[in-house]
Amino acid sequence: MLAEFQQAFADLVASPELCIQARRDPTFLLGVYELTEVEAERLQAIVNHPGMKCNCMLYRANRLAPLAMNLPNLVKALGDDLRGMLDDFWKVYKNTDVHFYVESYRFCEFVEREIASGRIFGAEVVPALSKDMEMLGERLEVSHTEIYSPYAERPRG
Repeated sequence: MLAEFQQAFADLVASPELCIQARRDPTFLLGVYELTEVEAERLQAIVNHPGMKCNCMLYRANRLAPLAMNLPNLVKALGDDLRGMLDDFWKVYKNTDVHFYVESYRFCEFVEREIASGRIFGAEVVPALSKDMEMLGERLEVSHTEIYSPYAERPRG
């Protein structure tokens, strides 16, 4: 059951909504995870601790960091729509890809699908998305070559 406890804890950190559900209904976690009574009590104490909000915030900041670094035009163009897009993206992609370029490209593809499905954004979003995807595609390609390293000596010529 330790694995279930660990999964529940990870899920709670990643989802403020899950924390809210657990706070509202102390038996909620027992219905979702195979936990002992002691594990459920410990998780409930964690969820109710004031520091849990900070924990969730740090998790979300860490998921936002690669997007902010690699998609500056798109992040700026989304403006007030960014938070809603992130919430929707993180619901679909509960686990992050630790390769920053892959995670960023996955977000771009998500935004493309949202646009294709009819979600409305400001006029600057599509050109920003296109520009950032092109730049990111180049970086992604270079990151997958074995010979590339930013620290390797370059041939002089």
